[in-house]
Amino acid sequence: MGRIQQIINEFADHKAQLKVLEAGCGSISKVEFPRNTHITGIDISENQLRRNTLIDEKILGDIQYYRFKPKSFDIIISWYVLEHVPRPELALKSFAEAIKEGGLVIFAVPNVFSLKGFITKFTPHWFHVFIYKYLHGWKDAGKSDIGPFKAYLRFSIAPLSIKNFARKNGFQIELFSTFDAFNYWVGTSIKEKSKLGYLFIKNLLAFLKTISFGKIGDSEFAVVLKKQEAHTVLQEEESLSIS
Repeated sequence: MGRIQQIINEFADHKAQLKVLEAGCGSISKVEFPRNTHITGIDISENQLRRNTLIDEKILGDIQYYRFKPKSFDIIISWYVLEHVPRPELALKSFAEAIKEGGLVIFAVPNVFSLKGFITKFTPHWFHVFIYKYLHGWKDAGKSDIGPFKAYLRFSIAPLSIKNFARKNGFQIELFSTFDAFNYWVGTSIKEKSKLGYLFIKNLLAFLKTISFGKIGDSEFAVVLKKQEAHTVLQEEESLSIS
């Protein structure tokens, strides 16, 4: 997260004013923005929007189907949201249309091609609620608008799919960072419950990564995409056609 905050700070230094969209904003913002920023937040939960006091403009809507004015935002950020919608490719298409040339689209999602990703995708929601209650100690997990929320984790937001999306929609990848939740909050929670279980999962992760030749990877990834200017995209297409 530190590197992403640094990219945002450097980007903001060259702007007199920033227009930011937090897509699936929830009740809190995930990064810090300078004072000269107008933040629009969109969320499907009215309660989450009501509790968010940091955004300037609130939209009650679905990021899959809401259409923003084209080229209207300098930064679009969506933090652990795309895995919770049935058609994340529609949200990504909307982001591509709503971002200005030179603007940044930033998001983080779980990696479906990971042990955590497989478990998340192919187990029912009640199991996720149980894990949060038992492993993380969330007594109210699953109640009202408290997570965990239903996860679809479509293959359209797998790492390779995101790289293809970037290439097809005129984005340059500024940052593509992976990390494994087991090395942070997940592993810590498991270790507190069972040291034997912790060692088993740790060795299982290493085994799966080895036998899959890296195809089964870290459980999370974060991406910063920069929308290229139209003439830059045209020059690259011409270069490819010539070669």
